Amino acid sequence: MSGSSTPSLSASTPTLYDSEREMPNERSHLLGKRKSVEPLSPIISHSQSQPQDQDQEAQESQEEGEEVEVYIPGKASFSQTLLNVLGDLIGTGLLACPVAIAYAGWVLGPIFLCIICAVTLWTLKILIRIIEKDRRMRNFADVARYGLGERAEKWITGLFVGDCCIWLIALIVLFSDTMEAVLPVFSSNQWKLVGLAVIIPLNFVPLRYLSYTSFLGVLSTWTLVCILIFTGLTTKESPGSISHPCPTDLFPTHGWIKLGISFGLLISGFGGHFLIPNLIRDMKDPQQADTVVEVAYGICMVVYVIVAVFGYLMFGRDVSDEISRDLAKTPAFSPTLAKIAVWMVALNPLTKLPLGLRPLCDVVYTWFHLQPTIYLPTKHTPTLASSSTPSPNYNHYPDNDEPLTRTVASSTSTLLVFPEIIHTKSKLEKQHDRRELLKKYVFRPGISILLIIFFILGALVLPSFETIMSIMGGGLSVINCILIPLAAGSSLFGWTKKDKIVFGLAGLVAVISVVCALLNESTTSATGV
Repeated sequence: MSGSSTPSLSASTPTLYDSEREMPNERSHLLGKRKSVEPLSPIISHSQSQPQDQDQEAQESQEEGEEVEVYIPGKASFSQTLLNVLGDLIGTGLLACPVAIAYAGWVLGPIFLCIICAVTLWTLKILIRIIEKDRRMRNFADVARYGLGERAEKWITGLFVGDCCIWLIALIVLFSDTMEAVLPVFSSNQWKLVGLAVIIPLNFVPLRYLSYTSFLGVLSTWTLVCILIFTGLTTKESPGSISHPCPTDLFPTHGWIKLGISFGLLISGFGGHFLIPNLIRDMKDPQQADTVVEVAYGICMVVYVIVAVFGYLMFGRDVSDEISRDLAKTPAFSPTLAKIAVWMVALNPLTKLPLGLRPLCDVVYTWFHLQPTIYLPTKHTPTLASSSTPSPNYNHYPDNDEPLTRTVASSTSTLLVFPEIIHTKSKLEKQHDRRELLKKYVFRPGISILLIIFFILGALVLPSFETIMSIMGGGLSVINCILIPLAAGSSLFGWTKKDKIVFGLAGLVAVISVVCALLNESTTSATGV
C-alpha cells in the first residue's frame, strides 16, 4: 500500500451499533422499527488535501439509521410496588362494598366477594405468567396482544381504554361528592374543576415516586376503616351503631336488578389488572411479582370484609353507595372523627388518579408513536476490530511511519478511533434528538392534560357513582380482569375444562350486570330517586 492510498471500511466490517443490534434485549418486537433504511458503506478519507468540513458532510450524508424502543429495567422495590398495588386495589370499590352486601344479603354477598377475590387473583397470576415470557411488554394491551394476536389488539385496546376512562371518572365523581359534603362552599361540579388543578401536576411524577402518594392513599383508607369501627363501637343508637344495628337481610330483598348490580359493585374493587403490567415493568426484581400480588390481595380482602360487615350492620338497608356519606351524617361519638373520615375519602381519589392515568397515557403514546426511542445508525465509521487484546494496539503499515489508525481496546471490544469524526453527531441523530425533546416536553404532557380535561367533562355528564361503578365492574372489569387474561393465557398454555367454565360464567355475569346497571339508571331517572 502506498502512502497516498486512501483506506476504506468495507460494508461487511462489523460496527459498534451492528453488534449492539444483535443483542435480543435492544429492540421490542411488539412495537417494531420506527424507521428502517438501506445501509450504505461509509468511506473515511484521511487525505490531508480534503477540508475537514467536507469529511463531515460526507459522513452525514452516508450515515443512516433507525429509531428503536428499548427495554429499560425498572427501579421500584418490593415495598414500593406493594404500595402501588394496594393503592390500585383498595379504593372506590371499598366504599360501595356495604351497599353491594345489602343488595345481595348476608348469604350471597360474602360468597360473591370470596369468589371474585379468588378468580381475579388467579387471572392476575395468568397475566404475570404471560409477562414472564417477554419482559419488554409495556402495558395491558401489549400483554393481551402477545396472547391473542394482532387481530384482537384493536378490540382489546378499546375495552382497556374504556375501563380506564370509567374508573377515572368514578374517582373524580367520588372526590367531588365527598368534598361537597365536607366543604359545601362549592357544588359537586365546581369541586371537579378544582380537582383538575391538583391532578395535572401529579401526573408528571415518576411512577416509583407515586408509591409515596399510594402510601398516603393506603393510610387514608386504614384511617377510614379505623374511624368506621370506632364509630360503630361507640355510637349507642342506630343508625351508625354496632350494638344496636339497623335491620339487615339474609337474602336479597331489593329486587333482581339490585342483585345484578351487587356483583358489579364488588368486582369493581378488584378490577385493577390494567395497571399491573406497568407496575411489574417498573419493578427492580420482577420475579417477586407473585408475592407482591398475594400479599396485596390478602390485605385487600381483610379491609373489604371489615368495611362490608361494619357498614351494613351500622346502616342496614338504607346504606348508600358511598359509605363516607353515611359517616358524615351519623351522630357519632366524635363528630370530628366523622369529618376526618370524609376527608380521608376525599384524599384517596387524588392519590389514585395519577396511577390510573399512566397505563392509559402509555397506550395513547404508543398510538401516536410518542414512546421514548434511541437512534442506532445502520452504518457508523467507528468500528469494532476483531482483536480482543486487552491493551492498546497500534497497527503500522510498511509505507508509513505514522499509525494510520489507533485501536483502543476494552474488556469486550476494540474500537477504531478516528480523530476527524469522534464525538460528532450526524444530521439524522440531531433530528432524532430534537424529536425526542418535543415528545418529552410538548406532546406527551399535552396529551396527558387533554385526557384529564376529558375525564372532568365525563364526570360532569355521569354524576351517578353507583351506576358508574356497576357498569365498570359488571361489564368492563369482568372483560378486562377475567375474560381477556383467561383467553390470552389459554391461547398460550392451552384451554382446560376449568378455563372454559369460568370463561362462560364470567361472560354471562358481565351481560347481566351491565343490563341491570342500565335498567337501574333508567328507573332512578324516572322516579327521581
